[in-house]
Amino acid sequence: MSTPLRLTPDAFPPPGPVPLPGVGLRAAAVRAMFDRVAPSYDLLNRLMTLRVDQSWRGRLLRELEPRPGEVLLDLCAGTMDVAALARDRVPGLRVVGADFSLPMLERGVEKTGLPAAQADALALPFSAAAFDLASVTFGMRNLESYERGLFEVARVLRRGGRLGVLEFFRAETPASRLVHRAYNRLALPVLGRLLSPDPSAYRYLVESMERFASRPEFEASARRAGFREVRGETLFPGVCGLVTAVRG
Repeated sequence: MSTPLRLTPDAFPPPGPVPLPGVGLRAAAVRAMFDRVAPSYDLLNRLMTLRVDQSWRGRLLRELEPRPGEVLLDLCAGTMDVAALARDRVPGLRVVGADFSLPMLERGVEKTGLPAAQADALALPFSAAAFDLASVTFGMRNLESYERGLFEVARVLRRGGRLGVLEFFRAETPASRLVHRAYNRLALPVLGRLLSPDPSAYRYLVESMERFASRPEFEASARRAGFREVRGETLFPGVCGLVTAVRG
């Protein structure tokens, strides 16, 4: 069984409020938060989304259309749900996971048996044009700079390579703001207190969604990073967005 590559860790801060997007250096605090919630992460995701998160991942892979013989980078892989689903759906597809939280990644490797690397999404330990496909599920919001993250993904994708991103983008229309507000201010805080060993992690989830880029803003950044055929849509029930693009 493959095991994650270990990079020299930063000093992890103790539990506490996690800086939001645009509020100073935050990578170590975000990573420490994910390290703490790793043991219950999969269960919490299923309960807090009523398993809709699995259908979102399935839709992502349908749009990416991975083929046997291609190489997929599951970036910000967490416990490697996308990697597992891709491996099961496409025999012959090669899949590599990468995430900055070693406890999350160790659970993913144990679950899938797939190779993985503990890595900074802003400085990936992979050569240029190493991958045919890349997926990023709910990770762009956690980077110091999602714009730099898009340039780094573009670097490791070959020309014509496909990118798929699932994210909780900031709501823009009145209807989407209503859905987000109901989910963020009613459902998530209650479920976070009841289910999470670290309720601050789910306060961060709510606040980071409201501070992150809108989907059109993110799509514009993807184009500046060298992607073409950038397309986006909001997925049911209205809190998650999907963006796909092709490396130019």
